[in-house]
Amino acid sequence: MKPNNKTNKQSHTRNAQTSALCGLLLLALTANAVEQKQEVGSATSVIRSLAEKFTNPNRATGLRSGEQDLAKNQHLNTQISDYQFKDGNLSVTGQIKGDAKSSFYLKGSASNVSGYLIKHKERKAWEYSTDTRGIVSVTEVPISKVVPDLDEKWLKATTINNLAGAIHPVYSSMALRQAKHIGPYNNEDVTKLESKPGSPWVFYLNHSAVMSGSTPLNGVTKENMYRAWQIVADQYSMYNINITTNPAVYNAAKSANILRTGVINFVNQDGRSNAPLSSFGTTSAGTLYRNPSSGFDYGYGIGMTAAHEVGHQMGMNHDHGGTGGEYFEGIAAYQWGPIMGNYWMGANWAASRWTWSKGEYNTATNFEDDLRIMNVNESIPYVVDDNPSGKALNIDAAGNISPTTNFGQIEKTADTDAFTFTVTGNGKLDLKIDPIEYFGMLDVDAKIYTAAGTLIASSNKAVNRSAEFIALNLSAGDYRLVVAGGAEGTPQNGFSNYSSLGYYAMKGTLTGSTPPADVMLTSGVGLANQSAATGVWKYYAIDVPAGKTSVTFALNGANGDADLYTQLATKPTSASFKCKSDGATSVETCSINAPSPGRYYVGVYAYSAFSALTVKATIN
Repeated sequence: MKPNNKTNKQSHTRNAQTSALCGLLLLALTANAVEQKQEVGSATSVIRSLAEKFTNPNRATGLRSGEQDLAKNQHLNTQISDYQFKDGNLSVTGQIKGDAKSSFYLKGSASNVSGYLIKHKERKAWEYSTDTRGIVSVTEVPISKVVPDLDEKWLKATTINNLAGAIHPVYSSMALRQAKHIGPYNNEDVTKLESKPGSPWVFYLNHSAVMSGSTPLNGVTKENMYRAWQIVADQYSMYNINITTNPAVYNAAKSANILRTGVINFVNQDGRSNAPLSSFGTTSAGTLYRNPSSGFDYGYGIGMTAAHEVGHQMGMNHDHGGTGGEYFEGIAAYQWGPIMGNYWMGANWAASRWTWSKGEYNTATNFEDDLRIMNVNESIPYVVDDNPSGKALNIDAAGNISPTTNFGQIEKTADTDAFTFTVTGNGKLDLKIDPIEYFGMLDVDAKIYTAAGTLIASSNKAVNRSAEFIALNLSAGDYRLVVAGGAEGTPQNGFSNYSSLGYYAMKGTLTGSTPPADVMLTSGVGLANQSAATGVWKYYAIDVPAGKTSVTFALNGANGDADLYTQLATKPTSASFKCKSDGATSVETCSINAPSPGRYYVGVYAYSAFSALTVKATIN
């Protein structure tokens, strides 16, 4: 019979692709010396071989165990649990069949693949990298490089001692749900928490193993479960990433683009939490130990541990230096330290502040730019600036400045938020500005300028993270309040404003001020071309005469997410309203039947930025 050359050619191609996968893992297992780099093949051939293995899991790979004893050096097989190659980007996770303690994960592009293989029983690990030629190489590395916090010698006693002195964060009285993750627990379903619903970037805190249905195990309260989620959401709030406990949200995001997702698993056991380095974008999960026998705290301890381990998954290593060795212990005089350091050392600081770092302190040995790693290396975008060009300070007719309508977020290091106001006669300002995240990173710096740009007052309280102006006398004129991330001491002995990021709110009074005139609506006539940045409130008003049967309010827009709130006589908030409509789009409507006569205020909140919006009120 004449050979089928086409069939033979295809077979040789498949064998070559499979050999690439065999070589990829075999070289890892047979590399005997740390830092001994061996070439595997091109990134393209590696990706093709992984795809073939995923579609045909029973295909033999020829993978060897790497044992020096030839009798043990048998062929092994791999098991790929998740594979996605989409828009030129790769994510793959799996293990060696028959070795439940092994794992490997790779990610990258068609020309640049990187990742790790871990054999926990042997305490060995290998790193895959791609050079400028597009050739993938494998190098044995210490397992501590891949799983930085892995420690079988972890002692429960250490945790118990740390817990004894821990001081829990205290909510600001101004924390009133200005964002989904802000404010005290209010009977939310802790299995469905989301910090930024709708974001395609998702990190899943999988606590199913420490729950019985919707009830936490071992007497842990739902409130402390909420606080653990809240702390993680605080530390990542400057990015457009949804920190969630909802598996449906994670699964949907993973199906859409696995490279925009990550997962850490809570477990109901004693142990030291750990996470594989740079595993965001794969299904290789971190492990967060509940430590039930030592009463491990879910508020401070689990929340900060989760934020730290997620940092490893994003690609950050430990911040070293000082007497803490592997973990920098922070600077007690300023109650500051890096998240990737030893946050337990500051557990008894009343105003402790743990932030991302780029190694500015004196004894630093790790100079990684944490914010850049997340934004550039992992491609997680910052949230949209909520106050890019300034806005009016919201002051009611009595001169009150409320935190429900006067708040904002410092999203980036250089971000500043400006608020303008006018004093018509001799006035007096009493104003406090608080960071409002439960365990946030923001240190508030506030300054007040005249219209001519002259600085007349500033506040950045030492260690206390708020800013405050008390009985500040102001003459007639226009003023500008500027809020920014603060710094204390020096970057070498203290902290800079590098990671002084997060939400703030204001509360106070201003005498001698004139509130801005209401923007009036005409019944049945839409006010078009309205716009607002994320987090901004816009207000409108309509006078409703006596004897009317109903009044209907409506928003109509094709982009963003504008939410509708109304209230009689005063401006509505998300907590105080007559009617509301807050769906996931900018098309909203609500009605009030048999309305009392008076001026109705329409509040439009930009849950996400919108433009070309039409606002309409119709009196019937």
